[in-house]
Amino acid sequence: MESHKIIIVFESYHHNNTEKIARVLAQVLQAELFKPDQLNILNLSDFNIIGIGTGIYFGKPHEKIQQFLAQLPFLKNKRVFLFTTSGTLKDYYTQKIREQIEWKGLQLIDCFSCKGFDSYGPLKFLGGINKGHPDLNDLSKAEKFANNLINRL
Repeated sequence: MESHKIIIVFESYHHNNTEKIARVLAQVLQAELFKPDQLNILNLSDFNIIGIGTGIYFGKPHEKIQQFLAQLPFLKNKRVFLFTTSGTLKDYYTQKIREQIEWKGLQLIDCFSCKGFDSYGPLKFLGGINKGHPDLNDLSKAEKFANNLINRL
């Protein structure tokens, strides 16, 4: 693999679903891992590729990821990949993130989504959904996603 400096910026709040995926991706991609509040946004210019990960809450990315995306400078031709975890997998959950990425001049390489244990809001009264996710199969799929990214870089 050609040398690429990769950073993954993620927020994982409720059950650390997104963090589990972020750690697998970071290991395979040899990427640096940060939460938005740990990162000086000006340092993004030091990286060739940016990964952005978030859980989905009531159909929206985590508030800290929304703020991160809003604060991003225009980064023409930087490449980015996106990954999400959610109780239900819906493509439109990432539409707003995709639009923000394009508005910032970033080139979206690929996206990865998987189910995550979700007991957010009213689901907590039902005991949640997708218990045990991301599971070993989800983590394996994340690893394959990362390896496919490597092959495309």
